[in-house]
Amino acid sequence: MRRAMVGAAVLILATAASGSVFERYLSPDRPADRAIMNYLALAKSGRASSMDLANLGVLIFEKGFPGDAEDYLKAALKLDKHNYEAAYRLGLVLQRQGRDREAVRYYTMTLKQRRGYAQARFMLAMAEERCGRREAAIRDYAKAYRYAPQLADPKKNPLVYDSHLQTEAVLRHYQESAGTSTLPVTEIDPAEVRRMMEARPQEAPALQPAAAPVVAPAAAPAAPPPSPAHPAPPAHVLPGGLTAAPPRPAAPPPAPTPTR
Repeated sequence: MRRAMVGAAVLILATAASGSVFERYLSPDRPADRAIMNYLALAKSGRASSMDLANLGVLIFEKGFPGDAEDYLKAALKLDKHNYEAAYRLGLVLQRQGRDREAVRYYTMTLKQRRGYAQARFMLAMAEERCGRREAAIRDYAKAYRYAPQLADPKKNPLVYDSHLQTEAVLRHYQESAGTSTLPVTEIDPAEVRRMMEARPQEAPALQPAAAPVVAPAAAPAAPPPSPAHPAPPAHVLPGGLTAAPPRPAAPPPAPTPTR
């Protein structure tokens, strides 16, 4: 698969090089031209990486050859479809030529790989605005300002002067940010943090095995009380729950005295 991708990229480069005229304007005496020549040597030998081709595309564009720059940037994406930087640069090259609808495709490709790329989000919004997609443009301007608020400052980003949707975009950004705003997070003590960084974590004490419970030996069964030689007569229960010994048997009457 990798070999097929490299072969396709080399084929694209061969086609581009066959109709290119920029090479005749290169001079090894100029540093930027030397960089182009070195990247070209890598590309023609098939040893250029996707990022090498993306860099070459930018240098050629700055040299004033947007068509050739586009070819090399597409070759970079052919070699590595996840190269979001090449996709972003290709979007810029197309937008510079007034091809905003095509630029939208590559900015979207960039943001699929790197959602928080604020510059790509801003340029996507600008391309959408130029294509008449008002609501999408306002939404993406606001998202760009969420990731990089400085992009809304004309002193740092003069391109906002080219937009007619900045009032709505800035208001949308404010509404979204106000919904999640809070007081500043309490600052932490730098000295305390430094102390915790320098201290070694204390090892938790090893758990001691629990002692086995001491079981008292079973008591020997009590010996039964000795039985009396003459068992006592059973007690009689009196009213009130009291007990009393049974009455003694009456003595037998005396024997009659014989008469003479």
